[in-house]
Amino acid sequence: MAKKVIIFKIGEGSFDIGFPFSLRLSHDETRELLVETEGKLPPAPNLYKSYIDWQCSYRNLANCLRLGANQTQVTNVAIDECLGYINALEINLNQWLQDSLVQSVLFDLFPHLDQQDLIRFVIQTADVRLWQLPWYLWDVWQRYPHTEFALSKPNCQKPSRSGDINTKGKVRILAILGDRRGIDVDRDRRVLNSLPNAEVVFLDQPNLAELTPLWEQSWQILFFAGHSSSNNNTQSGLLQINPYETIDIQKLKNTLAKAVYNGLELAIFNSCDGLGLGFNLADLQLPQAIIMREPVPDEVAQEFLKFFLQAYANGETLYQAVKEAKAKIQELYHLEQKAPGSSWLPVICQNLAVNPPLWSDLTNYTSKVPNFSLQSLWKTIFSPMLLWAGGAIAFLLLGLFIFNTFGGRQSPILEPVRKPLIGVCECPYDVDTMGRECGNKSAYSRPGGTAPVCYRGDGR
Repeated sequence: MAKKVIIFKIGEGSFDIGFPFSLRLSHDETRELLVETEGKLPPAPNLYKSYIDWQCSYRNLANCLRLGANQTQVTNVAIDECLGYINALEINLNQWLQDSLVQSVLFDLFPHLDQQDLIRFVIQTADVRLWQLPWYLWDVWQRYPHTEFALSKPNCQKPSRSGDINTKGKVRILAILGDRRGIDVDRDRRVLNSLPNAEVVFLDQPNLAELTPLWEQSWQILFFAGHSSSNNNTQSGLLQINPYETIDIQKLKNTLAKAVYNGLELAIFNSCDGLGLGFNLADLQLPQAIIMREPVPDEVAQEFLKFFLQAYANGETLYQAVKEAKAKIQELYHLEQKAPGSSWLPVICQNLAVNPPLWSDLTNYTSKVPNFSLQSLWKTIFSPMLLWAGGAIAFLLLGLFIFNTFGGRQSPILEPVRKPLIGVCECPYDVDTMGRECGNKSAYSRPGGTAPVCYRGDGR
């Protein structure tokens, strides 16, 4: 299983005349380029109109659910109408992307892809209308089940960082619980408090002056729950931090830039209509953000947060954790049936100059850069204490070498007793249902597990 990243960069254009685009496929970890090609998206004058039709129908449903409407207020007629608009939107989107010129470009990519690849597919564009489209409905990528889509703006750069960041084994999370009228943010609080290896600080309905910890301290994750909205054609974002105070995210530009400098890696806005937030945060070179593209029912927001953080903290990549959470919302909890389209509202906004971290990367985050002069470095190397310590370490290493060479036990070579099983996780070399090697998730590796015999010589 390999990790790949596809950058789908869309240039200036319109739905009436089309858009130029380029596709770039690389290995995700090494950034080795595999394919780079370009083409043009054809005109699609009806596509955006079909999106607006769905958006109006969905928002009527979502607003009722957000305000706690009962089943009689959310009628089957309204739900069926919303489903009809989704079907029309999906047809129009795929007709647009199945154009022969688009398909000819895709054919250059497919020989370099495997169905088991973890694929990050990033839509890079400055056109906010293209940010709104449900790209996950692009059916050609359903043959690659581990593909997750994200959004990015064209101008990306690696953020500058402080030279002295150390998390001390904990993911530091600043959680802002804003105006909670009509929603239950206490469920979000419980989910955050249950995370492993995390230190969470809550700001409950703060005023603007009480956001100073965001400036003064180091955080890896910023979380916001409450009410938010987008205006100016979704290009600006507003946060309702308490019942009396709404702030434009642009007003926090310097504060958020300082937070990024101090180590902020991920912002999660578990709140309504956050596209404007993501669009603005991209200009601050924030590494990653997760936003909700439209108004979101309270239950959807709560369940997404729970499923995403559980998967992410348990070792899934950021993209796969988002994908898994959306799938659970859609298939297991029937939330999609109440507000069709709600399961694809969460989306990652990605700074392409930064690789998304694992949860374990956040717990081990360190960026301490010593500032020695040559003279002080020379004195340090040849200080009496360091010379004494160096001699002691050398003597210890020599003793270990002699012991291992002439009298010590050789470390056994771990030889599997059988072939890997698929769909179970007894042994580290087994493969789970997602096609990944089980590793530390296996029963063999977990304390208190069933202790299966996996390697020759096991005394279990």
